[in-house]
Amino acid sequence: MSLRDQLLKAGLANKKKVAKTNRDLKKGRKKNQAQRDSKAERRRREAAAAKAADEARRAQLREERARVLAIREAQAQARRVRKLVRSYALPDREGPASFWHPAPDGRTLLRLRVPESWALDLRAGRLAVAWAGPTPAIYEICVVPDYAADRILEHEPRRVLFYNTEPPADDDPAEQLYGAFGEADRPTIPEPVGAPVRTGALLPLR
Repeated sequence: MSLRDQLLKAGLANKKKVAKTNRDLKKGRKKNQAQRDSKAERRRREAAAAKAADEARRAQLREERARVLAIREAQAQARRVRKLVRSYALPDREGPASFWHPAPDGRTLLRLRVPESWALDLRAGRLAVAWAGPTPAIYEICVVPDYAADRILEHEPRRVLFYNTEPPADDDPAEQLYGAFGEADRPTIPEPVGAPVRTGALLPLR
């Protein structure tokens, strides 16, 4: 015999009280279950928030590392290109010809005073004008052979300030070498081995 039946038989409880007690007990069990479910759900939300925060921190660290690596690679690339330009720069040969070319900032023109043979070679695409300075504010202008200009263009095109890739015909009389100092009797472009590290002559604008 159950406890309820014993209480009913002894007259210590009636059916209404027993039913009410059962309802109260059932409500209590549901409330406790709801509280347990609420705590478990709160723990799940807290765990999910902690995981999301950890993933966000990891993503931020990855982005920062990628940014630092990109800066380092850009700096290394700039050093390689500067070295390339300087290694192919022709020795200074100031002459009577004025050769105008764009400045690294792209907003002004600069003038080189070069031999007339160099001016012709620049117009004919046998020579090019490049810059090795680390920033557009620091001009280190160089005259380089065409094969060097091609290599520089592969790495950093903005370093080449002037390069006539569509020169006039070789038999154009206006493109024949001449000059007051006999430059035409000597080759302008040396072999691509061990060129001295020097820059072209740069004169201020007038």
